[in-house]
Amino acid sequence: MSGLLIPSRDSSPSPALSREDVHVWFCRLARHDGRRAALAALLSRDEQTRAARFAFERDRHRFILSHGLLRAILARYVGREATQIEFATGAHGKPALSGQSCAVQDIQFSLSHSGAYAVAAVAAGRAVGVDVEVRRPDVDALKLAERFFAAGEAQQIIQAQGDAQQRLFYRSWTAKEAYLKGRGVGLSLGLDRFEILFDDGSPLAHVRMTDSGALDTNWQVQSLSLADDVSGALAVEGQAWQVRMCDSSTDLFR
Repeated sequence: MSGLLIPSRDSSPSPALSREDVHVWFCRLARHDGRRAALAALLSRDEQTRAARFAFERDRHRFILSHGLLRAILARYVGREATQIEFATGAHGKPALSGQSCAVQDIQFSLSHSGAYAVAAVAAGRAVGVDVEVRRPDVDALKLAERFFAAGEAQQIIQAQGDAQQRLFYRSWTAKEAYLKGRGVGLSLGLDRFEILFDDGSPLAHVRMTDSGALDTNWQVQSLSLADDVSGALAVEGQAWQVRMCDSSTDLFR
């Protein structure tokens, strides 16, 4: 069965990650502010340059925390120092491990951050994509859905009201973003060219291409329960996987 949630209790330096596991790390960035200097020291020169480009200190700090935490998380899986981890970027900007960093278990990952939160997904031998968004009440969910979503998705949002409409919009938005990030195609595949079909009462969803009406059976999507003001989603390649939720505040630094 795909998408089974298992709380993490693994305190080992290198958490066990089978081919059926997807580990999702939820990071409340403010809880790591006291480690910001140490996390900044983990970043590559390129990452430090990117951090320095932010005009606002808050955004710069959040970049440092989220990317430093990603390195600390990945180091637990690949058996290397966090500073030694190397990345490569795909044609549409999807990051991947490179060099000696990718020699262990074919580790795949995805990172997303929004506001004071970050989420990292880690899997072995299968591609993953993750997205997190802080829900903003000033977002015109109806207008955005009508402009960017598939017709069926937009109609569902039109029929919803108030807070339910906002939550439905963000559930679909994060699911779409996670799917695009997982496939590594960016916005070269328009948001209206596929539809996220959630099962009734379930966080699991399938992806249907709008042109052909065919399901993309290579991928599944699952919405994530993270925090009251946050929506998140995970896209996973293949079938027969389970999610283990990890909290960076309690499971990363012991």
